[in-house]
Amino acid sequence: MLSNRVSEIMTTHLTKAPVSASIYEVMQTMIAEDVGRIIITDDEVPVGIFTEKDVVKRVVNPGLDARKESIKNVMTSPIRAVREETHIIDAFGKMYRGKYRHLLVRGRRGKIIGIISMRRILNLAVELGQGMTEAKTLGDIATPALVTIDENATVQQATKQLNDKNVTAVIVTAGGKPTGIFTERDVLKRVAARELNTGATPVKEVMTMPIIMMPGSTFVGDVLAEMYHRDIRNMPVKNDQGELTGSVSMPEILQFARAFNIDEQVRRTWKEVAEYLDTDDQYTPG
Repeated sequence: MLSNRVSEIMTTHLTKAPVSASIYEVMQTMIAEDVGRIIITDDEVPVGIFTEKDVVKRVVNPGLDARKESIKNVMTSPIRAVREETHIIDAFGKMYRGKYRHLLVRGRRGKIIGIISMRRILNLAVELGQGMTEAKTLGDIATPALVTIDENATVQQATKQLNDKNVTAVIVTAGGKPTGIFTERDVLKRVAARELNTGATPVKEVMTMPIIMMPGSTFVGDVLAEMYHRDIRNMPVKNDQGELTGSVSMPEILQFARAFNIDEQVRRTWKEVAEYLDTDDQYTPG
């Protein structure tokens, strides 16, 4: 299935906003549609994409006035797209290399006809991996390099951590113990859209809680399923004493999905991705 075409799993409902809209208007549409990205169009032609990462990096962190600024000044452009006949695993490799979570899909005549997300591929990996024998655990792959912040720190400081460390979430702690998590989604829905004073608001008022953690002994397949069902992109890891020991993100854990080892074409493509990552500097788009 991972060697099938993206046209078979893409989403054809495209959430759009005109290039003439303000940042605030676009963010309100994203919240109303419950999406983490929106396509920006000029006379119905896609000219860019605006994501939760853009909210952090280009709106909240620099302190823009979202009501006054145009979306065209902060969107990611040009758009990134693959053809409808592209294999799913190739699309995933492109997203993994570029460190982004969405790709638009072009039809045979060049028109954008859909979008494919890393979350959809995660769901597919969960479905294909059911019943397979697992070897890797969360503890085997989690990185101990945690990004944490005290719950009394300001939202401005927390957002700066997201931006400076180039991560999608920071762990919020109290007395050194995890109490919540602050994500790009929180920045969109609880900070930017509400026009909070980021320099005066403590992060504990906008973080997601309680924090969801899983033991390091949990098999990768079970972690993937939990992340999909809860719609989360980061999984903190705890030891037998309940102490936080590491974390893993969706792209990091997906490469260990058993579904990536069931087809020779998939194995070959993933090997090429891994070799690319070992030899090239990576560009991280906004």
